[in-house]
Amino acid sequence: MLQALNIAKRYGQTTALAPTTIHLDPGSFTVLLGPSGAGKSTLLRSLALLSPVSEGSISVRGIGVVDSSRKLRELHRKTGFIFQQHQLILRQTALRNTLNGRIGFHSLFHGLLPASSEDLENAYACLARVGMEGFALTAAGNLSGGQQQRVGIARALMQQPEIMLADEPVASLDPQRAYEVIDLLHGICRERGICSVVSLHQVELARRFADRIIALNGGCVVFDGSAAELNDRVLNRLYATSSAEASVLPPVVEPSLKPALAA
Repeated sequence: MLQALNIAKRYGQTTALAPTTIHLDPGSFTVLLGPSGAGKSTLLRSLALLSPVSEGSISVRGIGVVDSSRKLRELHRKTGFIFQQHQLILRQTALRNTLNGRIGFHSLFHGLLPASSEDLENAYACLARVGMEGFALTAAGNLSGGQQQRVGIARALMQQPEIMLADEPVASLDPQRAYEVIDLLHGICRERGICSVVSLHQVELARRFADRIIALNGGCVVFDGSAAELNDRVLNRLYATSSAEASVLPPVVEPSLKPALAA
């Protein structure tokens, strides 16, 4: 689905991401692990070319090598991005924020007009998929963190993406809500065959949901394998700590039979 060939990112003399090659399959669910400053966010932003890479190239199925402004727009249309801090417009309703996922598909003039019945129908369907249809007309600023993140997922779904990138989407949530949001995101990407890359700090969430784990430290990939291969030796190398300390990372909390959406 997506291939990053020797992509690197430098800021002056500082290397944020060493030359990295990654092939991502359709429908795969990949988790990026690593300590703060390891290069996870840089890699995610580079995969979407949200900022230019210093070297290397991105190639996407149906687009080819992204080497022009036209192809870059196509990549951004194919890619849903979920942010740690939600990036919602707090004064707008959950419905309006979800509709914003279609901005890249319309002209500026179109954005001044009321939403079409088709877009409204799709937006309500996206909110329903994340369990937020009952909050469609609630201002985003009046929603909890977990609810805002669900709206962020709904907004990304409005793009009908083939690729989903999520940058620490549950970093601000408690373990119960974190599990519920990742479980939701994983289920959606599975059912729709979306190629997904999610950066996390929670090792146990990575082990629970990832098909593949890519671990970074100091801007370099230090591990690329399955959850079963992510042993204490790898974690020690990744976090430069003892396995006992590594186990202090937030645990997975299995959701209740009726997940609460109030948080």
